[in-house]
Amino acid sequence: MKKFTLITVAIASIISLTALMNNPVSAQTVQRTKPISDDVLMIAKKSCIKCHAEPGKKMALSHVNLSKWDTYTAEKQAAKASAMCNMITKGKMPPKEFKEKNPDFVLTKDEIKIICDWSASIQVTKK
Repeated sequence: MKKFTLITVAIASIISLTALMNNPVSAQTVQRTKPISDDVLMIAKKSCIKCHAEPGKKMALSHVNLSKWDTYTAEKQAAKASAMCNMITKGKMPPKEFKEKNPDFVLTKDEIKIICDWSASIQVTKK
């Protein structure tokens, strides 16, 4: 019985190793999540955190929740960052009402560029 178990374990190990050799998991296939850079975080604290972090506005949190950024997959982070760039470039974020009440928190062209450059830097490449 021991001999049978030993042979079964050996065969299972060989099959597993063969499968790994034929389909290796490399650093290229595993995408790492990225924290929000310090310069982007400073801008977000000024203009975004009030709504896009806990306990922010429900609708805003449904689009991007900066409190949960580290829980997003690399692909989701890339998509959310791209959407952020798109929305601020089009002037849709921050919302008009927020801008009217908080003119000092309106993003400058330089801040928009910083966020969009950061967004481009974390985009996931598909193989």
